[in-house]
Amino acid sequence: MNESEVNREERLVEFERLNMLGRLVCLGGLAARFTTGAIHAAARRATDIYTDAEKAFKEGRDPNVEDARILDEE
Repeated sequence: MNESEVNREERLVEFERLNMLGRLVCLGGLAARFTTGAIHAAARRATDIYTDAEKAFKEGRDPNVEDARILDEE
């Protein structure tokens, strides 16, 4: 084993052996990582939707959509 493998094995902690504070820190970290991943995925999806909508608007992909017209002026 090289030095990095030894250090990695030393850092692994069994959840059952943690005290209450350690468990709270561990669960808080997991919750933070999950929330960050969910926000990142939502932002990525919103960016994809925006990009696709902008591209479709510029290309005029939908032949069923007519140009805007003024129906009534007051």
